[in-house]
Amino acid sequence: MSKVLDNLINLLKLEKLDDLLFRGESQDLGLRQVFGGQVIAQALSAAIQVVPKERKLHSCHAYFLSAGDSQLPIIYDVQILREGRSFTAVRVNAIQHNQSLCHITISFQLEENGFEHQSMMPNVGQPEDFISEKTIINKLASYIPETIRDKFTAERPFNIHSKYINNPFQGSELPPEQYVWFKANGKAPLDQAIQQCLLAYFSDFHILLTALHPHQKGLLEQGMKVATIDHSIWFHRSLDLNNWLLYAIESNNAFGARGLSRGQLFDQQGRLIATTQQEGLIRYTPPLKK
Repeated sequence: MSKVLDNLINLLKLEKLDDLLFRGESQDLGLRQVFGGQVIAQALSAAIQVVPKERKLHSCHAYFLSAGDSQLPIIYDVQILREGRSFTAVRVNAIQHNQSLCHITISFQLEENGFEHQSMMPNVGQPEDFISEKTIINKLASYIPETIRDKFTAERPFNIHSKYINNPFQGSELPPEQYVWFKANGKAPLDQAIQQCLLAYFSDFHILLTALHPHQKGLLEQGMKVATIDHSIWFHRSLDLNNWLLYAIESNNAFGARGLSRGQLFDQQGRLIATTQQEGLIRYTPPLKK
């Protein structure tokens, strides 16, 4: 396991304060606010520790209420909403400064057999057909302010190859879609609970930014404000992040300073692993002319 992947997995291992109360450290990715994928992944980690192991995580729905501080830990307060014969539902409240950052409703199910069908995997090529995100970041390094350059150019816990490149400082007009091949940078444990938490963490990358593609804007352009409002994940099948997965994203709507995107995650055999949906703020305020 690489050090950077090991650090991420340790970030998701929370300190247990009480039966239903946990504390997690925050990660500084170069922006003041906490990364939403971290909050969701840590909330899942807390819920998994509370629910009986024979019940498997199958969905979560997160609603972000305020921006968190990446310099401070987060408290995760778990509440069991219902434990039925097949399903268990819990709610996790992520807290900083005695204020809620995010409410996450999470559902678990006993494994059972049933009908099966799925969407077809898009034919968009293999990982080697796309450019490595590490190569892109190195090309953009000179544009990144010195105060955050080390954070943005640091080694990542995932190897990522993207079809479309959108300069965060000077966006270009692109189709409202994105295709990203990714896998763990190192050897990830095969434990499905850890794999699902890692997938939840990664799922917050790229999805909302795809809603900027048709509007010729980048994440870090002057006047842009981008923030997640809500994020949902449905886990369908088992996964192994040691092999390449395809994150196929489409943005089907932008209106009222909000953008909506849907993602589907496939393995290289074409199995649909998970589905995501996210809406977020994509507000542009033109800079005042001098």
